[in-house]
Amino acid sequence: MSFELLNKEIIDVGLCQGCGLCAGSCKHIEMEVLRPILKDYCILERNGQYCGKCYQSCPQVIQKQFIQKQPKGIYSLRSKDPKILAKAANGGFVTTIAKNLLEEKSLTDIVMVQDIGDKPQADKVSDPNEVIEKAGVVYGRSGVLEKLVDLMGETFEPIGIVGVPCEMRGAADLETQMNREILKIGLFCNSHMRTEQTDMGLICSPCCNGCPSGVNAQGYISLIRQGKNQEAVDLIRENNPLPSICGRICTNECEHGCTLIGDDHPVAIRELKKFVTEWEMKHGDKNSVKTKGKSKKNGKKIAIIGSGPAGLTAAYYLAKLGYAPKIFEKADQTGGMLRFGVPQFRLPNYVLDYDVEMIKNAGVEIQLNKALGPEMTIADLKNDGFEAIFIGTGQYKPRTLHLEGEDLPDVHVAIRFLIDRKYRYWEKKEEFKGKTLGIIGGGPVAVDVAQTALRLGADKIHLVDIMSEEQLELVLKDIPENEFKYMQYHFSTSTSKITQNKDGKLVLNCHKTEWSSPDENGRRSLNIIEGSEYEIPIDSIVIAVGQAVDFELIDDATDNKLEKERNKIKINEITFETNIPGVFAGGDIINNSKAVAIAAIAHGKEAAISIDKFLKGKDMIAGRYKQDKMFFTGPKKPPKDYSLKPETLLEATEEIQWSFDEIDQMFNEEMALQEARRCLSCNHFCSHCQDFPAIYSDLTAGEVGSQKGYTTVVAWTDRGKEIVENAIKKGLFEEGKVNKDELNKAINLKSKRELLTFVKAPRQQVLDYITLQGPSTISDMVKNLELEPKKVRYEALRLAQLMQVEMKVEPGMDEPIFTLMCD
Repeated sequence: MSFELLNKEIIDVGLCQGCGLCAGSCKHIEMEVLRPILKDYCILERNGQYCGKCYQSCPQVIQKQFIQKQPKGIYSLRSKDPKILAKAANGGFVTTIAKNLLEEKSLTDIVMVQDIGDKPQADKVSDPNEVIEKAGVVYGRSGVLEKLVDLMGETFEPIGIVGVPCEMRGAADLETQMNREILKIGLFCNSHMRTEQTDMGLICSPCCNGCPSGVNAQGYISLIRQGKNQEAVDLIRENNPLPSICGRICTNECEHGCTLIGDDHPVAIRELKKFVTEWEMKHGDKNSVKTKGKSKKNGKKIAIIGSGPAGLTAAYYLAKLGYAPKIFEKADQTGGMLRFGVPQFRLPNYVLDYDVEMIKNAGVEIQLNKALGPEMTIADLKNDGFEAIFIGTGQYKPRTLHLEGEDLPDVHVAIRFLIDRKYRYWEKKEEFKGKTLGIIGGGPVAVDVAQTALRLGADKIHLVDIMSEEQLELVLKDIPENEFKYMQYHFSTSTSKITQNKDGKLVLNCHKTEWSSPDENGRRSLNIIEGSEYEIPIDSIVIAVGQAVDFELIDDATDNKLEKERNKIKINEITFETNIPGVFAGGDIINNSKAVAIAAIAHGKEAAISIDKFLKGKDMIAGRYKQDKMFFTGPKKPPKDYSLKPETLLEATEEIQWSFDEIDQMFNEEMALQEARRCLSCNHFCSHCQDFPAIYSDLTAGEVGSQKGYTTVVAWTDRGKEIVENAIKKGLFEEGKVNKDELNKAINLKSKRELLTFVKAPRQQVLDYITLQGPSTISDMVKNLELEPKKVRYEALRLAQLMQVEMKVEPGMDEPIFTLMCD
C-alpha cells in the first residue's frame, strides 16, 4: 500500500482530484503542478515499514456506495449583497454564508477555493471581507484537504471547509479520525460546468466544456497515453467527424480553460489531435467508420446543401442514425471554404480529402456541380422525396468598406485573392517579388492573405486594423516568428480612402482611432484622433474585412420565404430550424454564428439531432438548451497562456517565400506521449462517483433545481439546517422556488454510476473479514487473508483505536479476539 500503488491506481490513470490530502498526511509527499509526487522517498518502500496512509485515505479509494439520505431542508436562495452577486456564478450562497459565519465568529477559519493570482487556490480564510474580494473563481484543483490538515494542526477553534463531494468524503473521514467537528459545505458535483452531458449523468472536463462540439479531449488524450491511437480517433469522431482538419485549423478553445494554466502551459490538445489523426492515415483502420456505430437504414432521404464543415457534419451524423443524407455541392470539389479559402500551407488537400472520404464511408452521398437555386428549389427537393433539408452554404460574397479608390487596378478582395491563388497551378509564382502589399484588416483571413503573398515573393506586408494589439492577440500568436518579421501591423488604425500617387503607386490613406467612453446605453463610438493622418505607399491592396451571405440563389429556392436577421438566416438557436418547417441551417450562414470551423461542426451535429427528432415527430426542444459556446455571445478574450508548439516549427518556416508546404510540423510518438502524460485527466474521477449532492456535508449548494440567479441549498444535518434558517431569518437571502424533480433527477442519474474497484486496503480487508466472519483472532486473519502478521496486527489495533472494532482478551486465550463494534 505504498505511494507506488497510489501512483499506479489513482494518479497515473487520471483519478487524482488534486485535493492534497495525501500531501497533508505525509511529510514525504508534496503537490507539484497540481498532482502529488514523492519529494524524497516512501517510508514503506525504503525501510520496509508499513504505512499506506496516502493510499488508504485517498477520497477516490474510499468511495462509498451512494445511499439515499433524507434532507433536513431544501431551499432556493439568492444573496441580497450586490457585491457578492456581481461575482457569483448563480445566487452567491456559499460566499454569503461563509462571510456570515466568520463575522459571527461561528467559525474562526474556513478552507475554501479563492481567486489567487487569477487561478483557483485553496486558502485558509479568516477575514470576512476577504471572502468577497477573492470570490468568483471557477472551482478547480486546489489542494483544499491539504490546507484542512494544516489548519487542524494549527488550531482547535471551530473551522469549516468548502469543497466538492469527494473532498467532503475525505473531510468527513478526517473528522472521525481526528475527533474534530468540521463544518462541511459541499458543492454539487460539476455544477459549475453544467452541460447537456452532465445533465445526462456524464462528466465534462474543462477542455471538453470549452469545445463547441463537446469533443472529449481528456478521454482521447488518456487513450493516446495508453497507446490506443485508433480508439482515440474513434472517440474524437463521436463528436467531430473532421478530426484531421481540426488538428490543423481549429481555434483550440479547449486549451483556453486547461487546469494547468497558472502552473504550467496548457496541454497542446490540437497538436495531439493532429498527431493521432495523422497516425490513423498511416496505420489505422480505414474502414472503422464504415463498421462502427451505424444504425439500420430507414430509407428516409435528407438533403444537405453545401459540403462545408456544417453540411459534412450534419450528413455524417444523420447517416450514423440510419438516414440517407445526400449532399448537393455547387462547386466541383467538396469542402467549401476549407477547400477554397484556407491556404494549403495551413490545411493540405490530402487532410481534407481524408476526412471527406471517411464521411462518405459512413454512407453519405455527394453530388457536385449542383446548386440550390431556381433549378433546384426547396419545393423540388420535397417533391423528390427529401423529408428534411439542411442549408450550410457559407459566406462567399466579399465585404468591402465602400471606400474611394476600391475600383483602382491592383485592389483585390480577400476571398477572391485566396481562391485564385490557393493551388500551385497559379502561373505567377513571383507575382509580388520585390513588392509591398497592403491589407485592410488584420484578422485570420488577412493573415492568410499576407502569408500567401510572402510565398509569392512579397518583401513587406502592411496590415491596417481598427482593433488593438491586445484584441488581436489570438491571431498574432499563431503567426510564425520568421513570417511575422515581414509584416507590419498598424493597430487602432482606419483607412479613409485609397489613392494613387504621382508615380502610379497605390496609397492607403490612414488615421489613428480611439473608442469613446460608453454612453448611457453602454455603446461606444469609434473616433478619429485629430492630426493622426498618414499615408502608406504600396503596390497592391487586399480588402480583408469579412464575407457576407449571397442570398440571390437561396431566395429563389425558398420563394423569398426564409426569414433573415442581420442579413443571415434566422434560426431557433436550440434546434437550428428556420421559419420553414423541416428546413434547418448552420455554419457561417446563420445569425450570430461564431464563424469558425469547429462551431460549424457543432451546428451540423445539433441540426442532425433536431432532424432526427423532427422526422420521428418528437419535441425538438425538450431536454436541450442553447449552448452559448457555439455562438458569439460577447467579446472573445485571449487565454492567460498558450500551449507550446513542436520544436520543429521554426525549421519548417525557414524558406517561407518559396514553399507552399504545410507550416506546422507535428509531434512524433515520443513527443505525443510526453505531452499526453502532462494531462491531468480533469474530472475523470467524477465519472465513477455516485455522490452528486455531497451527502457527507452539513449543507450543499449548486444551481440544479433553481431558476437562474438562485442557488439550490440542501441541508443534510441539523447543524446545516440551523445555519441556513438563521441566515434566512437574518435577511441575508431572497427565497425562490425549488424544482425538486430536477434536483432528484440529477441525484438519481449520478447515483447510477458504477464505482471503481481498487486493490482493497489491508485495513478494509481486516474490517470486512471481521464483519463477515464474526469474532476473529490475528492468526485467523493472517491465514485467510494471506497478509503479513505485522500488517494484520497493525490494522486491527488501528480499527480498535478508531472505535470500529472491539478488542477482547478472554482468560485462557493466547491472543485477543476482535469483534465488530455495535452502536
